Amino acid sequence: MICLPIVGSSMAKAFDQITAAEKCADILELRLDLIANFDLKELLNAASKPIIVTARSKLDGGQFKGAEEKRIGVLNHALELGVNYVDIEVSTSREYLQPFLESHDTSRIILSYHDFSHTPEDLDPLYEAMNALPGEIKKIVTYARDLSDNLKILKLLERAKNEQKKLIGLCMGDLGEISRVLSPLYGGFLTFGSLERGQESAPGQMPANVLKNIYRVNDLHKDFKVYGVIGNPVSKSMGYLIHNRAFQEIKSPDIYVSFLVENLEKFFSDFKHFFSGLSVTMPAKESIMPLLDRIDETAKNIGAVNTVVREDNKWVGYNTDCSGAIMALEACTSLKNKNILILGSGGTAKAIGHGIKQKGGILTVTYNRNKDRAEFLANELECELIACHDAGTRPIDILINCSPVGMSPKINETPFLARDLRREMIVFDVVYNPLETKLIREAKAVGCKVILGSELFINQAVQQFELWTGQTAPAEVMRETLIEQLC
Repeated sequence: MICLPIVGSSMAKAFDQITAAEKCADILELRLDLIANFDLKELLNAASKPIIVTARSKLDGGQFKGAEEKRIGVLNHALELGVNYVDIEVSTSREYLQPFLESHDTSRIILSYHDFSHTPEDLDPLYEAMNALPGEIKKIVTYARDLSDNLKILKLLERAKNEQKKLIGLCMGDLGEISRVLSPLYGGFLTFGSLERGQESAPGQMPANVLKNIYRVNDLHKDFKVYGVIGNPVSKSMGYLIHNRAFQEIKSPDIYVSFLVENLEKFFSDFKHFFSGLSVTMPAKESIMPLLDRIDETAKNIGAVNTVVREDNKWVGYNTDCSGAIMALEACTSLKNKNILILGSGGTAKAIGHGIKQKGGILTVTYNRNKDRAEFLANELECELIACHDAGTRPIDILINCSPVGMSPKINETPFLARDLRREMIVFDVVYNPLETKLIREAKAVGCKVILGSELFINQAVQQFELWTGQTAPAEVMRETLIEQLC
């Protein structure tokens, strides 16, 4: 189930949120400590979904104003009004907690624990102590200081599921985001999602419609596998959109999440039995290679891995950036003996450059600020190196932008002057957000044939999907999903 907290600061805002929330939530939480001058009866009458009433004290991260007797009175009143659930913190002093638990139907009590500082190393003693108390549903929410803290919560959820106990288990914070996606799949009673960005009731919450429509947390996931992207940052990656949509299209129970990895070696050690395949983004494409059991020949030649696959209990690294780009280019033209200029000297330029050399293209790379890196790449590819400001003087059949220039939010920048574009050129910009960069728009205006960065993104993702699953990827569905997001 997806629970959506109502956090409007006034009754009017709370009513608006209730109306909007019922479209994507299974259950609503009335955060009475955040709603000024609330009328509980009116709020309950406005909702058609089941309700949790919470009035959290400042000690437990809430904003309830007033004496403890008043707060407990609010929760008791909620039960008298017939609310579905009341959330009360286990930290509540015993004189208030004990009568509260004894005097009501405990099937409607959520006994909760929050730690806003960290996740204890061993959660079992806390879980056992809470289970010794009345209340059918227990809630343990901690703050993730390390990505592996999510594993502690998921392990606890599995224990509760095996013991047929109802447990809400989550990690807060950016590093705890994956627990909000995966907890229902591991037996959690519910997860929390916000109405939209900026309306979270706790750090790390994501929109409820994302949990429902993209991650499909309410669908039955049996024998699922976990895939994901690793990197830092990963917040702007769109892999979770297209891969989860692809899994849905082929009716697979598998799921794809984003891992914000700060320590790659520790992540791989902690999680290698947890995931079944990875997309790898910066800055991990090179540093992950020593951690793998085998590297595909193409990836080895490039010196970078963007895809990790489990094969016969071995971890194998591939590079689909190279093949994805070549596929996009060869859909337009042969590369043999073509004069091809690459703008940029990073990992994508390196991958595409290797592919072009294999296809017999005549390659030139450019430098702007980082001449040393560009020289290193030119030497590796055995090609010519020129300064960016000289790029327009060269004979160019294919121009490829592998730099981030023109990427959102700096959409009015271009790495190549419009006056130097020629009608006979093919222009390929690997930037895919925005869908049409300034370079692409100016190239189209001149009459150049253009290749959008979305083609590279989709091609490499399709190959990743097929390497992981052994099934044909629904490429058109993946393409439509990406374009819909970018438009």
